[in-house]
Amino acid sequence: MLGCELGYHIRVLVLKFLLLYCRPLIEDGRVYAALSPLYHVSKGTRSWTYYTDRDDFIKYVQGDFYSKHTLIHQAKKTPFTKTDLTSLVVNNSNYDIMLEKIADNYAIYPVLLEDLMLLRSSPFATLKKNLEKKYPYIKVTQEKGQAVIDGIVNDVSHLFAFNQNLVNACAPILPYIDRSEKRYLLDGQKVGLYELIKTYRQSEPKNIERAKGLGSLNAAEIGYSTLDPARRKLIRYTTQDIEKEIEEMRIVNDDQFQLIKDLDISQYEF
Repeated sequence: MLGCELGYHIRVLVLKFLLLYCRPLIEDGRVYAALSPLYHVSKGTRSWTYYTDRDDFIKYVQGDFYSKHTLIHQAKKTPFTKTDLTSLVVNNSNYDIMLEKIADNYAIYPVLLEDLMLLRSSPFATLKKNLEKKYPYIKVTQEKGQAVIDGIVNDVSHLFAFNQNLVNACAPILPYIDRSEKRYLLDGQKVGLYELIKTYRQSEPKNIERAKGLGSLNAAEIGYSTLDPARRKLIRYTTQDIEKEIEEMRIVNDDQFQLIKDLDISQYEF
């Protein structure tokens, strides 16, 4: 049985060895990989809960989220199921981080930036009406064919032009926005995708640690989290699985060499 935290390269080398010299073991279904934990959540000074995949962790967080909040599809007026919420979180796991990065670069309140992207194809009159209704301390004017937002949002002064350059900068987040439901009912209030994801993140435990591999765990922790038959998760390898991983490794290595093929490192010190 292989520990998945051997490291991808080493794991593939071991699998290649088994494929070449121990093929009957694979064909007989005797080659497994043990899934080591992705997350550790402290339950006290000597007690930890381990999660080997992100879906398990999301289900854990959902319990806390649903104990504090109600979430309803605005259009259908039906509650979110756990499956709905899992799908939304998994499909938008990096959205809030990406949005905040762009918002910071342009010094725009993230919720306002999201609203602008939702309204990016609307006529100016619609844009002005919606923004000034939601943000009472701003004025939206039109200068040289582009909207100008001027005023206070979230206690911060804003003055910027809403033009195609800003839309282009938001290209990485537009697919998330375009496939979202635009508005959700969270605790009875209409919110966008950003506020929903941020609220969900508040339910994530503050005492969570991203696993750094089996090397960061002691023998007892490895036994409990990864090897104990009562709770371990195993992947059984077929010859096709191994051949696929070997090919993926070859592609990764080829890409790496391609990146540095024409790079002159003679002037660098190492």
